[in-house]
Formats: sequence, C-alpha cells, structure tokens
Amino acid sequence: MLRLKLTFGLLATLIILLLVGIYGIWLFNDLGQAVDSVLRDNYDSVKVCHYMRTATARVNTFYTRGERPYPPLDQPQTLDEVEQQFKARFPILERNARNQEDRNLVAKLSDAGARYIQVYRQIFQYFKEGGLSDPRIAEIKPQIPALTLSITNLSGKILERNEQQMFKANRAAEKKSKDSIRLLLIAMLSAVIVFVFTYARLGHSIITPIQNLTKSIRELRSRDFAQSLTVEADDELGALTKEFNAMAEELRNFYRETDRKFIELNQVIRAMMTTLPYPLFILDDHDQISRMNPAAERLMDSLHSQGAMPKQIRKHLADASVTDPDYRLDDLKQALLFRIDEQELYFLPRIFPIVLEDGTIFGRALMLVDVTRFRWLDEMKSDMLSTLSHEIRTPLTGIRLVLHLLLEKSTGELTKAQEELVTTAWSDCERLLKTLNSILDLARMESGKAQLDLREVPALRVVEESYYAFRDQAQAASHPLKMEVSEGLPAVCVDLERISLVFSNFFSNALKYSYSGTEIILMARVHGSDFVRFSVVNAGPGLSEEEQARVFDKFYRSSANKGEGAGLGLSIARQVVQAHDGRIGVFSEREKRTEFYCDLPVARNCDQ
Repeated sequence: MLRLKLTFGLLATLIILLLVGIYGIWLFNDLGQAVDSVLRDNYDSVKVCHYMRTATARVNTFYTRGERPYPPLDQPQTLDEVEQQFKARFPILERNARNQEDRNLVAKLSDAGARYIQVYRQIFQYFKEGGLSDPRIAEIKPQIPALTLSITNLSGKILERNEQQMFKANRAAEKKSKDSIRLLLIAMLSAVIVFVFTYARLGHSIITPIQNLTKSIRELRSRDFAQSLTVEADDELGALTKEFNAMAEELRNFYRETDRKFIELNQVIRAMMTTLPYPLFILDDHDQISRMNPAAERLMDSLHSQGAMPKQIRKHLADASVTDPDYRLDDLKQALLFRIDEQELYFLPRIFPIVLEDGTIFGRALMLVDVTRFRWLDEMKSDMLSTLSHEIRTPLTGIRLVLHLLLEKSTGELTKAQEELVTTAWSDCERLLKTLNSILDLARMESGKAQLDLREVPALRVVEESYYAFRDQAQAASHPLKMEVSEGLPAVCVDLERISLVFSNFFSNALKYSYSGTEIILMARVHGSDFVRFSVVNAGPGLSEEEQARVFDKFYRSSANKGEGAGLGLSIARQVVQAHDGRIGVFSEREKRTEFYCDLPVARNCDQ
C-alpha cells in the first residue's frame, strides 16, 4: 500500500519532468538551428560585401602612380586575383538572396564588378599598345571612380538588408525564448503542486513513523530497552515497526543474559586474581594501571608509589614493547630488588599481552614472581661451592706437589708398577684441580664478583686472536682452520681475556666432535643493529633438540662425550657472555653442521 502511494506520487512528478524536458530539448534545438542558419548565411554575405569594398580600394591604390614615376599598368596579377575572388564569392550572395529585391541587388553588384574589371583590362590593353600617353586611357579612366562608388553603394545596401534579417531572426529567437520560459515556469509550478500534494498525503504516513523509529533507536543506544512502538497502519512501515518491537524484545533478553554472565565472569576473575599470590597488574594501551590484585595493592602500598609504577619496572615495560610478545626473565641475577619493611624481596617480571578472541589486543599484564627464597638458596649454593672448592684446593695442591716430586724421583727410584700408579694419581689430581678451578670461576661469575675489563676492540682483532691461538692445534688434529669475516664490522665492547674462555670452549667442542679431516670455521658478521655475531662452525654428529636446550646447563655432558670433563665449560661461557650483556646459543643439524655462537654488543659507551 505504501509502495503504491509513493509510486503514484513520484510517477506524476516524473511524467511532468519528462514532458517538460522533451519539449525544452526540441525547442532549444529548433531555436539553435534557426539562429545558426540565419547568422551563418548572413555572416557569409557580410564577409563578401566587405571584401568587395576593400578589394576595389586595394586595386585602385595599387594602379595609381603614388610616389612612383609611372603606374604599374604592366602588372595585372593583383587584378587577376581580385577577379578570381569576385567569381568565387558572388555565388554566396546569390545563394543567400531571399527575395527578388535581394536578387536584383546581387545582379547589379555583379554587373558593376564585371564592368570594373573590364575597364581595367582595357586600360592594360591600351597601355600595351600605345604606352601611358595613349589618349584612350585618358578617355576611359574616369569611369573607375564611378564604378567603385557603385560597387560600394550596392555592397552597403546588401549589408543593410542582411543586418535587418539578423535583427528579425533575433526578435524571433527572443519570442521563442520567452515562450519557453513561460512554459517551463508553468511546468515547474505544476511539479511543485504535485510535490506538495504528495508530501501532504504521504508525510503523515511515512515521515512521522520514521521520526518515531529514529527516536526509539536513540533510546535503544542509551540502553533503554523498554521502548515499544505503536503499529498505526498495515503497510510496509507497520511491518517495520513490528520487526523493531521484536528486535527490542530480543535485545532486552540478550542484555539481561549478558549482564548476568558478565557479573559471574567478573566475580571469577576477581576470585582468581585474589587467590594469586604474586602481584598482578592489568595495564591499558598507555601502560597505565587499570586493575591489580590484592598482592599488587599491598606491594604498591608498601612502596608508597602512589599508584605509579616503580622506575625499574617501567624500564622492563619499555623493553617489552620491542621484544617478543611474551617478555620474561629467567636468570635469578636479573631479579628486581625491593626493600620493604627492612627486608629485601626479589621479583622476576613476566609481561604478556592480553589477546581477545577476535585477535585484538586489549592491553598487557605484568606479573611479578617472588623469587626471594630461590635467590637466597642460589646464593647459599654458590657460597657453599666457592667455600668447598677453596677448602679442597689447598690440600689438593699439596697432594699434587707430592705426586710431582715422586714422579721426578727426588725421593728415590720407583718400580714400574709404582710409577704407573703415581702417574694415574697425578692425572686424576690435575683433572680434579681443573674441575675445582672451573667451579670457582663459575661461582665468581654467578655471584657477580668477576669484574670485566671492557674495552672497545675491533671485531676482526677478536677473531684473529682466536684464529692464531688455535690454528696450530687444529692443524695437529688434521682439521683445517678457516676464518670468514664480513667487511666493515664495527668494534665491540669486550674483555679479551674473559671472552677467550668462550672461544676456547667453542673450539674444544668443535675439535672433539668434528669428523676427521673436516674444516672448522671461525666466523664474524653483523647481527641486527646492536650486535656482532661470532661463531665456531664444524661438521660432526651434531646435537639433538633436547641436547641443544641443555648444552649450556651446569654439569651437563652430551651422550656422545666419551672423554673427560665436568660439563662446566659451556656454562662458564654462558656466564661470560651474559656478563658482556650478550647472547649465546647453538644451531645444530644431525650428522651435518653445528654452530656455537655468541652475540657481543657493538661498542658505543664502553667503560675504560
């Protein structure tokens, strides 16, 4: 029903507009063609008349003496050109003559022009026969001004008649234009009347319900779901109103259920955060605290931070923004120290994004894991190892000295069996002493007591020192040693004495686990913008994924290790690299290639 009303109202307006448009197009096209025809024809005639005036003046001027001693009567070219133009343009005047009077004027003008040309032809002929003094020239020459005046007058009359015709065409065009404007005004008034009638009829049945619907939608957006519209007509708007009321009812039910689930979920989250023993902070997009659990509230109250994150935590938040999505520290030496009520508490930060189901990031969460007890146990372990190693090393040194004296036979000769026993004991003593020294070095590294002498050193020098230190040993073991260094490497911030321990462990492992005759490669290349990567590459049995994950642990020995060693070398290497603020790792493929690497920071502000 509503569609039928709209169709009839708009169809009437459309028909009026189409009729007016068609008539306007026809009228303007007819007017344009008429005006164009008159203007084009009359304009061509005007051009011909103007040419005849100027042409006769040009011919008369050319064939007079002027400043020359004799007129150029022997040069008919100018007259020939004018005669050709007269013959070419007279048909235009004949074609544009609209009545007998116009045709008579054109015929007179044509005769005058012909006589004008003929007089000049006779003068040329007399000049050719008798020269300038021929009396016939003087007799015929006075006819030229009269003929010129006749041509001028006849051209003027033709011009005047063409102008009259142009004015007449202009008046006709004005009349048609006024008729067109009058008709268009009548059509516009008719269209306005039809529109007002249609608006008055349809306004109440369309606009008012739509306004009510818009008002109800605004109230729905403000979560006022108690709205219900009255169905006023059984048409399309009535069906739309019914659907709107049904949608509002479904929204009421949906939001009731959603609010209930949201309250339950909020209670569950609050209970989980309350039971979590570690401080947990929920951060927004600007790393401001939006929520925290009771443990975090107690920590903030104890630190008297007034709701602001401590400076050392903000540093890790800034680092987490440019690292992996999950940011975590596992080294107890990197734990954050907080002094609360005269107690020292250590926490390791865990930072991870809060990702919703649709993949958008809601913010970040920061959890501080309390590792105070683990830190205390680690320090006790390190102190105990350091003390035990120191206490054992003193008597062990004495035993080593005694065995050395026995081997030198300072106290007397030994039998072959005794010498073998003493040699075995001396080898075991040396191995034990080496293990104790490694334990002491590791304890010093872990306790932070090992001071580094950091200096700015060219990366090439680091590789060259290792290369020349291990080259002879590699050649003796039938393993060619090769050096591959990228060009333009920056300097690194390094303690050469300490970092040599790292390369020594890398090289000893490569020498021990390489296939016979294969080469060992020392490499150096830029890694990122802040590090230079140093690597030792060899070809051998390789490491499994499980072995790669544990190879840097203390006292770990590979299943392929059939020799001696306490499994502390790579652990010490890791401590040395970490003390340089670097990174250490391994890439290995079974039965192919193994690469131990360490990334050392580019020198920017080394402490001298």
